[in-house]
Amino acid sequence: MGWVYETIFCTIKGGKWENRGFLYGPVCPIYGTGAIAISTIMELTLESQIELIWWQIFLISVVGSAVLEYVTSWALEKLFHAIWWDYSNLPLNLHGRISLFTSLGFGLGGLLIVYIIAPYTVNCVDFIPPLIMELLALCFVFLFAVDLTLTVTALHHFDRMVVRMEDRFNHRMETIVDTTVQQFALIKERIVDNGNLINERLNSLSSFMKGTVRRVYSFRGKNEKQETVKNDLLLKIQEFTKYEKNQKDKKSD
Repeated sequence: MGWVYETIFCTIKGGKWENRGFLYGPVCPIYGTGAIAISTIMELTLESQIELIWWQIFLISVVGSAVLEYVTSWALEKLFHAIWWDYSNLPLNLHGRISLFTSLGFGLGGLLIVYIIAPYTVNCVDFIPPLIMELLALCFVFLFAVDLTLTVTALHHFDRMVVRMEDRFNHRMETIVDTTVQQFALIKERIVDNGNLINERLNSLSSFMKGTVRRVYSFRGKNEKQETVKNDLLLKIQEFTKYEKNQKDKKSD
């Protein structure tokens, strides 16, 4: 039901079909987890002879959904370096992971589950023989496990592919920069012999090289290796800047 709601809402909002959720199949596990959580809380309170009224259920649903959403968003981002939802454009949001508006909506959803969906589900389950229930449960667990495995494998492969692409790009840019540095050094050695004509060519080439290195510097890695590449490029930029300054000082003299 969560998948149906999100898919319809996002398809209408975006004007094109959008399959929502973390998995390939038509399921959003976070909705099922939230529904099971509030249902379990209600069962435990009834066993303890505690009766919750509607506003208490609403408050529990609001807080519980916020915690569940934030933890899920944080964990997915840490595991896969990806974001599946972002509430940054909504007011009263926390790091874009949760917002007051959506949490209040999930609070209403908690009331819907407790008073309508859960009782209806229990009545339907009572008509299904236990053996059939076990078989259905095993089938759904199998499908869910296959879907989860395929999804995690695909995300892991994509993450590795992106890292390889970034490493390959950084390596190529390092080669370009190193080549430019060597060319720059050769031109520097010829300055003494060739005079003002070489100085003009050097100034023109220096602008190109400096622009190239600055573009590389704007790429920032997330791991230690990529940070090392960034620092190496920073040293090269400093070398260019220092040499350019020396050349300007010589011209002034």
